Amino acid sequence: MGSVFRKTFTKPVPPNAEIIEKKGQRLARWRVKGKLRQHPITKGTNGSDRVLIESPYYIAKYRDGKGVVREVSTKCKDEQAARRVLAELERKAELVRSNVITAAENAVSKHLTTPLETHFTAFEQRLIARQVDDKYQENTLRALRRVAADCGFTSLATLEIGPFEEWLVKRADEGSSARTRNAYREAWLAFCNWCVETERLITNPFVNLPKANVKADPRRQRRALTEDELQKLLDTARTRPLQNSQSTVERGRANLERNCPPLLGRVWRR
Repeated sequence: MGSVFRKTFTKPVPPNAEIIEKKGQRLARWRVKGKLRQHPITKGTNGSDRVLIESPYYIAKYRDGKGVVREVSTKCKDEQAARRVLAELERKAELVRSNVITAAENAVSKHLTTPLETHFTAFEQRLIARQVDDKYQENTLRALRRVAADCGFTSLATLEIGPFEEWLVKRADEGSSARTRNAYREAWLAFCNWCVETERLITNPFVNLPKANVKADPRRQRRALTEDELQKLLDTARTRPLQNSQSTVERGRANLERNCPPLLGRVWRR
């Protein structure tokens, strides 16, 4: 049978705290941003006074579907609300034990309704940790947020291949290149692969999204040079070194005229 409780921890007595005694118990009282704080005092391992603080949120302690004892924050300050969270955790654990759902399905269930922006922020931290190029980070996050906004993706539970594929088709109709469309696809593939890796998704919903054919949609058509273009290229290759040489001589003379006029006169007369 599971239980809910609040964890306690200690910290040093604040320097501005007032020590009082109430009903035989020593208390530390101080103000933080105008708000009065009051907590009991206990002894630390070295015998010094420390403030005993209780977490405002309840912790749920239960045995999961694999029989492992877990302690999970309910994020509830109210005990009855925390017990409802505990009941849901125990219900899912029972479904796993009964083989109604898998342990993996149970693990991802808590992430499915979390706002996508929360997952984007966590994904960005992964990119930073891997020292990915700043430009790549910026482009990837921009692609994720644009597709999410246009397709109405608000959480992992709302991700579907259909709306994304339709969105890519519309971009193609608007003249977007295959390379650009593939960049959006690759951003979402990378994000969803990370979600699978971190047990936020069981499978990548976009793994079967087809890749646009870059060869069938080149932005610059390659072709052989015409005879006139080839002749101009050869003429330029033959005359450019001479032009560069003449320019160098002219620049050298200009520098001499500007910096050493008398000397230049004697040099050029010779």
